[in-house]
Amino acid sequence: MAEPRPRPRWTLGWVVYALVEAPVFAAVAVGVAAPYLPPRAFWWAQLVAIGLPYAAWALVATTLPWLLGRRWRALAVHALLLVVVVWRAGGPSRLASAEAGPGDLVVTSFNLPQSGPSAEALGDSVVAYVEATEPDLLLMQDARVEARSPRRRRASEAVQVEVVHTRLPYDLVLPARLAGRRSGTTNATDVPFFVRRGAGIEVLDQRALAVGAEPGLDASLALRTHLRWDGREAVVYNIHLRSFGSPKPWDDPAVSKRSPSTWLPYLRSYRTVYAQRGIETERIARAIDEETLPVIIGGDFNSTADNWSYRRLRTAGGVNRIDAAQAVGPGWGRTYRADRPLVRIDFVLVDPAFEVTSAATDAVGFSDHRPVRTTLRWREPAEATSEPDPQ
Repeated sequence: MAEPRPRPRWTLGWVVYALVEAPVFAAVAVGVAAPYLPPRAFWWAQLVAIGLPYAAWALVATTLPWLLGRRWRALAVHALLLVVVVWRAGGPSRLASAEAGPGDLVVTSFNLPQSGPSAEALGDSVVAYVEATEPDLLLMQDARVEARSPRRRRASEAVQVEVVHTRLPYDLVLPARLAGRRSGTTNATDVPFFVRRGAGIEVLDQRALAVGAEPGLDASLALRTHLRWDGREAVVYNIHLRSFGSPKPWDDPAVSKRSPSTWLPYLRSYRTVYAQRGIETERIARAIDEETLPVIIGGDFNSTADNWSYRRLRTAGGVNRIDAAQAVGPGWGRTYRADRPLVRIDFVLVDPAFEVTSAATDAVGFSDHRPVRTTLRWREPAEATSEPDPQ
């Protein structure tokens, strides 16, 4: 009878290795838990979650010694955590075999600030992109529109807004009363909504949601549009969640990586923004909770798919929405920054009443974000089942 193989012993080397690897394992574990942790109390977890995809790759590398050393229990724990990361990154909502067709609804969400190129160059670039992709619905963020006032005969529009509806067959559709960032009553918005003429889309109602936890230039914005397309009704939310403002904490000259005394204000800015963003996200989500029609949510979340805000919006109203950009391929639709995208913070989320037939993030050189473009169609209604005649 063969003697049982002795179990691996925990030598000093293995203990040291486990302690060295512990921060990587902890970062992945916190990133996995972050969507379920309220940001007001666990703002630090939201910050860690931004780097989850990269921490997961590091964990893959540190898992190999456990495999080679036959540390099966440690390997099983690592493998389970990595399976959760991979599943969340795209497993539940990969595209079906359906292909985009000529009658599908094309929805593009695009954070498009007026920066970098001149106004004329930016306008020409926007026109070229929209002409090439022909979205039926264009949800724009960071593009200011100020409505008419007693002293102003016409609305004031950023160039990226003006060129779309003056040089292309698009209507800029906005409610009579807007909710801007400076306060809940300012008649302006940074989330304009465009409809392509001839797309068979009828806008039935619109309203701007005043959701700012603290009025300011970086507060969250949301525009709700009730429309009819292809004989059925839906609601579209164009949102832009609170950003870190300007200068960004990582660009602030008062913060030095070599001076720990400057880190505290840096971290406080993160804590404040995550707390306020959480409040504003909750207000938007509560509005979606009340919807009885299928919902499409598009916009710049300023949060990754591993953050609380994303999960709250994706599941608002008890619906597990499809994340269209998870289907674009190995990059999982990373959108920021456009020249070298490292994270995915721009999304199009759709109710299961829609079928996603294609999705893409387009490389552009005139914005710091990549647009998210997806095509949708109504799912075929379930076939009625005939019940037997009781007689």
